[in-house]
Amino acid sequence: MNNLYDMIALNIDLFILILIRVSGLFIIAPIFGRNNLPMIMKIGLSALVAFILLPTISTNFTLQQYSFMALGINAAKELLLGIIIGYICFLYFSTLYLAGTIIDTQMGFGMVNVFDPQLNIQMPIMGNFYNLMVTLLFLIFDGHHLIIRGLVYSYELLPIGFTFIISEDIISKLIVIMMEVFILAFKFSAPILVTILLANLLLGILARTMPQMNVFIVGLPFKIIIGLLTATITLQFLVPFSERLFDRMFGALQDIMYILSRG
Repeated sequence: MNNLYDMIALNIDLFILILIRVSGLFIIAPIFGRNNLPMIMKIGLSALVAFILLPTISTNFTLQQYSFMALGINAAKELLLGIIIGYICFLYFSTLYLAGTIIDTQMGFGMVNVFDPQLNIQMPIMGNFYNLMVTLLFLIFDGHHLIIRGLVYSYELLPIGFTFIISEDIISKLIVIMMEVFILAFKFSAPILVTILLANLLLGILARTMPQMNVFIVGLPFKIIIGLLTATITLQFLVPFSERLFDRMFGALQDIMYILSRG
């Protein structure tokens, strides 16, 4: 036990910088960044991960801090990098929220939202449902382990003390990621959008052939039933879609870290 304390004491500045990068990741990353997790749990988990990484990083890198200002600059860079890694993962998880918003608008649930404790905002019903399902699949596929593995991999490309430059390539990559998130959300919601479009066409035909029928009263529950039936049928495609989403997410993480490593 004394050897462990001695190792931390001899590398206290390195331990703090590792802890800051891990904490930046846990601020916003899926699963780890949920607001309903106790803060003491996040701090303890961040310290545990930093303690596990310390022996590996300390043997491959010697940190030279000549002033408190240099330590503060490196700490700011570590925090920003951790937030960027977590934010990329959060963007891809937002695909389900965006798809749920599109689906709810077409089904008639646009004004019915539920409270999301992670973001402290109102979220669409279907978006919240799909997010919970994909979160469970993420845990089943050990995605949280892959996030930590990506954090470890970041020290190979971006060691402590790296030069942080926001280049044109990183901005272009972020734009591509946001476009990809929108495209994935539209593809995911496409089956329900098509069925509701057909339902609207049917209601339009009925309105022309049967003017005495109140289409507005009949149409709302009809579209909800059609949308829920289609959502139930398409649940079988949620697993392959989630696998593709996770692959894109971790691929984007590697690309972002590679671009940052080039400076």
